[in-house]
Amino acid sequence: MAIYQDYVAAAVIYNLQILPESILCGLIVLAIVLANGTVAVLAAEVGVAQLLASTVGYLLMKYSPDAATVSSTMDSCKRGYVGRIWDRLQRGTANAEQLWHPKAPSAYQSTIGVLAGYGFALQQIYSEEINAGIVSKSMMFTVAIIIGLLMLLSIIFRVASGCETIIGAVGGLALGLIAGYFGTVALGYATNRRMTNIWGIPLLRDRINNGSAVYVCNVT
Repeated sequence: MAIYQDYVAAAVIYNLQILPESILCGLIVLAIVLANGTVAVLAAEVGVAQLLASTVGYLLMKYSPDAATVSSTMDSCKRGYVGRIWDRLQRGTANAEQLWHPKAPSAYQSTIGVLAGYGFALQQIYSEEINAGIVSKSMMFTVAIIIGLLMLLSIIFRVASGCETIIGAVGGLALGLIAGYFGTVALGYATNRRMTNIWGIPLLRDRINNGSAVYVCNVT
């Protein structure tokens, strides 16, 4: 049991703590390896959301009246390797270890929010294909439920582990949802939905215009 607590549990918790950085780096690697612009767009949205959250945190630490009362010791669960880069870009090396302001939106939760907002935006953008049965409505409903549960679990995990306050966790999640949803919807319609077709589903309008067969999932 001691070995489990010292090594296995610690490794799992650590990897959960740096999950946003792992997601961002994984998306970048996939975009490069697969030469996939759609994945690159998602990686860019995650990076922008993290940078926005970092900027708000920086401004609060610099200008908030209660910033002086915040401890200067940084909890190891606050930021991962990418987060530290954002800190150094904004605060410089000397102040890069400064504790995140408790009222600042969580960069961790903003990443979760972007992924959730991206998923909800895809359902909006490709509603025509979903309604036509190319993508099952029941699958979309299941995905929405899973996304909601993951958001709730992420808040519980971060707050219970002492890494975030409720304000920071919810604020970061809201920031990510807004950035992910509206950014994806805007990009989808600006590029005629081609830069957001991460599912690789056939576009109903294109198939009709080209006279191609429309594949409809027939569930009996």
